[in-house]
Amino acid sequence: MLPDPTRAPARTDLPWLRHRALRRAPVAAPVKVDLRHAGRPAPGSRPAQPSAAHAPSGGLDLSRPTAPAASSLDLSAPARPAASLDLSSSAPAAHAPARPSASPSLDLSSPAPPAASSRARTPAASLDLGSSTAPVAPSLDLSATGPAPAPAAPARRRPAASRGDAVLGYEPEGVVVGRPTLLSRDRPTIALTRVQSGVGALRVTSAVSQAVGDFRLAAFAHLTTGETVLLDHNRGMTVVPAGTRRPVVQAVDRGFLVDLRQTPRLARLVVLGFSPTAAHLAWSGALRVETIGGARVDVPLERDPGPGSLVALSVVNVDGRLVLRAERELVPGALREAALAFGFDELTWVDAWTPLA
Repeated sequence: MLPDPTRAPARTDLPWLRHRALRRAPVAAPVKVDLRHAGRPAPGSRPAQPSAAHAPSGGLDLSRPTAPAASSLDLSAPARPAASLDLSSSAPAAHAPARPSASPSLDLSSPAPPAASSRARTPAASLDLGSSTAPVAPSLDLSATGPAPAPAAPARRRPAASRGDAVLGYEPEGVVVGRPTLLSRDRPTIALTRVQSGVGALRVTSAVSQAVGDFRLAAFAHLTTGETVLLDHNRGMTVVPAGTRRPVVQAVDRGFLVDLRQTPRLARLVVLGFSPTAAHLAWSGALRVETIGGARVDVPLERDPGPGSLVALSVVNVDGRLVLRAERELVPGALREAALAFGFDELTWVDAWTPLA
């Protein structure tokens, strides 16, 4: 049980406790860094002793007065006084005299002009290295800011038999040199080789008897330039292109000559037999196609007797090779109907037999 405080003995040490002075720890003087002498303490300043409780660590603590001094590069005149860096406090003492402002930037030019009044001087810009926030550097965005470019269209590939082209995939039988080849219903198509299609001349003639009647030969030629010409030796239409001195196809007596050196200019040639009087003909005989190398192809002209135009042979340029096909198509009517039936619709006709030259 606690004793009664009213009965406690009087104490004589209370006046001494009320008037005693507390001993305070000495405050270390601020460290002044001389920027001219590479971080050494300025003359007259006392370096602070580091405390054992605050041993240096791996980071840089600039908020304490014991922080190491930073070195600077001073390229200005040697007579300029060195600026002191006070890191002990963020605000100047109240009793300290006013100091001229110092520029924190690196001045390589002439000294700045003095201020007009001491009161108008601006306070020195403080260097706050204790702030935990740092300016964020602008990021470099390498991604596309606009719409993504459209993918390039795939290049159009040329037709080829290996890619399933129906025309180039068909390989007709070749011409055998030294032996005549007959184009029949079972074998209506034959092809010349590239050498046979590009060397010399291709000669087309007819072998018919007088019993056939008033038989004539004509041809429609279509060039790669888009020109279409009717060839008829009896009417004076003998060359294609018209009026040239170097014809691709030339009409001769009872036949035609194809200049194989100009094969790339020839797209298609169709040879037909007809009667200029529109009489009934007893179709018989054959067309004979010969090359300079001795190759020969025969096309029969056998049909039932009747009027009209018998389209016997077509020559098509397929990738540099001439393909011969026996058409054996009897078209009723005049030459105009035969031309329209086989796609030669570029011609302008004066009448059913005569095109406009």
